[in-house]
Amino acid sequence: MSNLKLDFDQDTINEIARKLYNKTGAVKSLPGELDLNFLIKTDSRDYILKIASKEKCAIEFLNFQNNILNHLEGGDPTLLLPEIILGIDGKQINELKIEGNNYYVRLLTWLPGELWSDAKVHTPGLLKDLGKKAGYLTGLLNNFEDPFPIKRKFDWDVSQTSWTKPHQNLFKSQKKNYIDHFYKGFKSIESQLANCRKSIVHNDINDNNIIIQPNNEKVIGFIDFGDATYTATINDLAICVTYAIMQKEQLLEAALEVIKGYHASFPLKENELELLYWLVGARLVISLTKSEINAKSEPENKYHQVSTAAAWELIENWYHIKPYLAGELFKDACGYRTSKKYLRFQKFCNSTNLELSDLFENKRSTSFKYLNIDISTDSISSLQDAKDKRKIVKRLKEHWKENAENIIYGGYNEVRPELIREENRIKTLRGDFWSNLLLGVQFWYFRKFNVCALIPGKIVELNETRKICIIEHSFGKNGKFYTIYRNLMFEPSLVIHGEIEKGDIIGKHKSKEKEAFILQLSLHHPNEVHPITHCLDREKRVFNQIFPDPIFLFKQHKIQDPGLDNEALFSERKAYLGKSLSLSYEEPLKIVRGDGAYLIDDKGRKYLDMVNNVAHVGHEHPEIVKAGKKQMEMLNTNSRYLHENIVTFAKKLLETFPKELSVVHFVNSGSEANELAIRMAKSYTAQKDFIAVEVGYHGNTNACIDISSYKFDGKGGKGAPEHTQIVPLPDLFRGKYRGEHTGSQYAAHIKEAIENIHEKNRKPAAFICESIISCGGQIELPKGYLKLAYKYTRDAGGVCIADEVQVGCGRIGTHFWGFQEHNVVPDIVTIGKPLGNGHPLAAVVCTAEIANAFANGMEYFNTFGGNPVSCAIGKKVLEVIENENLQQNASEMGSYLKAQLKVLQKQFPIIGDVRGKGLFLGFELNDKKKNPLPHAADSLVNRMKERGVLMSTDGPDNNVLKLKPPIIINRDQIDYFLHHLSIVLQTSNLNAS
Repeated sequence: MSNLKLDFDQDTINEIARKLYNKTGAVKSLPGELDLNFLIKTDSRDYILKIASKEKCAIEFLNFQNNILNHLEGGDPTLLLPEIILGIDGKQINELKIEGNNYYVRLLTWLPGELWSDAKVHTPGLLKDLGKKAGYLTGLLNNFEDPFPIKRKFDWDVSQTSWTKPHQNLFKSQKKNYIDHFYKGFKSIESQLANCRKSIVHNDINDNNIIIQPNNEKVIGFIDFGDATYTATINDLAICVTYAIMQKEQLLEAALEVIKGYHASFPLKENELELLYWLVGARLVISLTKSEINAKSEPENKYHQVSTAAAWELIENWYHIKPYLAGELFKDACGYRTSKKYLRFQKFCNSTNLELSDLFENKRSTSFKYLNIDISTDSISSLQDAKDKRKIVKRLKEHWKENAENIIYGGYNEVRPELIREENRIKTLRGDFWSNLLLGVQFWYFRKFNVCALIPGKIVELNETRKICIIEHSFGKNGKFYTIYRNLMFEPSLVIHGEIEKGDIIGKHKSKEKEAFILQLSLHHPNEVHPITHCLDREKRVFNQIFPDPIFLFKQHKIQDPGLDNEALFSERKAYLGKSLSLSYEEPLKIVRGDGAYLIDDKGRKYLDMVNNVAHVGHEHPEIVKAGKKQMEMLNTNSRYLHENIVTFAKKLLETFPKELSVVHFVNSGSEANELAIRMAKSYTAQKDFIAVEVGYHGNTNACIDISSYKFDGKGGKGAPEHTQIVPLPDLFRGKYRGEHTGSQYAAHIKEAIENIHEKNRKPAAFICESIISCGGQIELPKGYLKLAYKYTRDAGGVCIADEVQVGCGRIGTHFWGFQEHNVVPDIVTIGKPLGNGHPLAAVVCTAEIANAFANGMEYFNTFGGNPVSCAIGKKVLEVIENENLQQNASEMGSYLKAQLKVLQKQFPIIGDVRGKGLFLGFELNDKKKNPLPHAADSLVNRMKERGVLMSTDGPDNNVLKLKPPIIINRDQIDYFLHHLSIVLQTSNLNAS
């Protein structure tokens, strides 16, 4: 290597390329171990010029590389690979003498794209595609033969890791322990590796040899076949995995994606997957040993140290992963889903005659009652209670009493609400998940009881501090399994390695103990797989075979069917519900709980809710729930009786309005509110004509549909009715008039609509408009628009209706009501979704003059409008907004979110516009010509859902992402949203959607 001249200048390289290949262009030096590499950018295409010293590089080795490239023929549409460019004299390898040194020169095509090492984010999709393309390359090479590498002694061949042993003295302390650990692991599987499939493989799919398509989840090619060799085929995957998972927190998850992709292209065998963990470690041993040797012999060559720090970090983290667990996860990813030991254990369980009563001293077989406490059940209905151990115990004690004080049990494979807490949050490549699937059976009995050994065995672990005892048992031919007892006060006579007989007392459970007694099984010694009590739902299949259901041991007790799975639920929904009802997302979610800014599915995953403005102050806000429950326990009836709730709520609500708006009518939904407003306007003006805004939506009743362009101009609609005039959507970004100072131009269309009505010898009844137009795409009204609109309407005898169903109750931050932003006072205001925080509650607030005109003798009665429960809830919502400073929070969080979206807009031009106020925001996806990109918006919504964020689209072209989270959302939650939005924008190739 010292004979290579490392400082060839651009002119020299161009001269070589011109002389040998008739190519010239801009030159850039690239790193290399045995070659000097130069990128040459010509006018027609790019090339890589490779210069190797004759002294260091044998011609047979270069011929071998060329033979591979000739076999691969530059790849195909699935995978691009380098092609050899012949010299002017027709040779694939040219010889050159420079300053007395002899060199081999080759020219290859340059693959367009981006290096894996330059990509900021490696998504699960990209990792899987890496595996897929790596497996595809293995398949292309599988039938390639060349004599050169078969007897070659090659340090970078994982099968030859043994050469590193004499160099272990280069390492000190813990680093040496890691090297020795994985060296011994390799030696333990070396004979098995020798019996695995062999072939010629790339052998160096590292982050500088992988070419990806920018802003996409696609690997498009591989380069540099300089380390290709004949070896165990599985070694190629081991190397690919090693570099793919480097510098990642989620090692196993990243590895599994690569493995799944590889297996899809080149099916792996079970015995190969069992070795993979150790082969990754062996590759790290080789790499780190090489780096240490080279650092001493060639300290000036930085190429040798390019990934050393990352490799040390990886070997340390890989060391802490249990080999057996890794192997089981690898096999599961490739469809090898039932272990032989698990099948043998099931057979053993079928032969046992154990009763649950054998587990407890002096208990009958009839003393037990199964209780499901899964997150989908109402056994513990309040998630707030589930977060408090005392409240859980209290609720379970109530169940115990309801079940005749029998021992209640259950829990295995249940998604437990009490486990959805911060310490169980797992950050994954797809966003946050919670480790909340219970892997044992809990027993609750609110009196003291003793627990007995079920089967003879030997104690292998006893820890009174952690309250865990593990007993080893034998089954079948040389089989071992383990019973795990948790949360007991263990008998003083118990000792490690002590023998236990069936019926011996293990320990006692006190009546005031706040933790349930838990029984678990394991098919593996705790040194092989550490016993855990819960896991991620996606790991369920693997962990169920490591920690089987203890109920398997007891013939008389089988867990009942959990009910409909999501596929069956979907089918029954289609069968029994109206066909016009829709579901969100390509893969619909089954949502079973709410918690603040989150919705929680049946698997216990929390989704950040960025779209559900119904839960205005947060899903299942404890104060709101408490207020509704308390009143429901006392009374719920109609408003024909005197009751304080309706009056105190009305007074509290009117305090938020200008004094002119002084009368309230309570209803049950935004649609009912707008329906009533329409009636009021007709009664007051004795007219029928309404002026509404294009793409506006005001509800689902007949009268509301008649003034909702969003509906009658959409699918299934029949256009505007006779008495509805539609004016253009005042969209400053893509509307009829563009820019900030267009309010008067848009308002002029209201004048035109009034003139159209006058031409029919009629007058307008009302102009109705949302203060920020929601279904139209979160459109902020231009300055002066609403003031002029109200003036023109009132001058013509009409009234002005502010639809605050979506935007009201402090959401915009600067004001409590959206219309206040425009310095106007409507005649009628309609309120809906936020007022009840999910409870069906809405209201119409109007002037006394309009209220009096509406009271024309025909009684307005609404059976449920203004009932005591709804009013208690509504009043509490207003109090929570005030007491928790949520209007201020909406202002601050909304300003921060909008500012950060504008930062992303500069990075990603697909974001055409960012708009809205407070926490009523939207951003629009467009191409360079402002054409809408609805498919990109839909793709973004589904990709964000995969990452634990719920979004939705709106606007006339469905290309606007609407953001209307509960106004309790905090900075950390917004940052989570922004982080994952940024990942999706930079990896999803949305412009091509």
